[in-house]
Amino acid sequence: MTSNTPCLSFSGVSKSFVSRDGEIVRAVENVTFDVPRGTVACLVGMTGCGKTTILRLAAGLETPDSGTIVSPSGEIGYLTQQHTLLPWMTTTDNIGLPLKVKGMNDAARKARVNEIMEALGLAGFGSLYPYELSGGMRQRAAIGRLMASESSCWLLDEPFSSLDERTRHQLQKLLLETAAATNVTVLFVTHSIDEAVWLADRIYIVSAWPGRIIESLEIAEPKPRDRISDAFGARMEAVRKRLEAAIG
Repeated sequence: MTSNTPCLSFSGVSKSFVSRDGEIVRAVENVTFDVPRGTVACLVGMTGCGKTTILRLAAGLETPDSGTIVSPSGEIGYLTQQHTLLPWMTTTDNIGLPLKVKGMNDAARKARVNEIMEALGLAGFGSLYPYELSGGMRQRAAIGRLMASESSCWLLDEPFSSLDERTRHQLQKLLLETAAATNVTVLFVTHSIDEAVWLADRIYIVSAWPGRIIESLEIAEPKPRDRISDAFGARMEAVRKRLEAAIG
């Protein structure tokens, strides 16, 4: 169930960094947008335009120079291109780590992790270490850890970009099913227009450096969307043209 109430809100947010040469580098400037609860929003733009900086600001990993950010404190999960599973932990222990940190007892934690692994198609792989899993399975385990965290807001930074097309589509479908089942809010960074159009309720186009939100596109078609339909192809082409026009 979605809501018009923002789960995540940026208002006039700017962030600069100091380069190794001592120069001030303006990463993002006057970023303003909202992500309503229970929706999926995608940030789309050129490499280096500040999309990851926006995610890091949302996660509280960076502090804005100016502007305000409203986010669900302590309820954010973050998934990057690299799965960040702990190599010395098994799949079961990696997925169950957030529950262990919360102090859940062993029996309850085991039951919840088994439930998550069953849902993700990882049943039977719980004793394996990350290096023993395929790329797709590692990303499934990383999603499982997000599920175990019971976070209300997920920040995902191109988590499927290194995977083959079939696996990527499978995990996109899994992401949408999981988000819908748990009413989680998702802010997803991608370079892929196909991925954005298939996942998003709204697409935010980020300008070339310094990053600004220069256009907001609502994707109203019901989910799951049919990639081979004429309507999907037309929507992709419309978004591509608006992206090209927006970034010059």
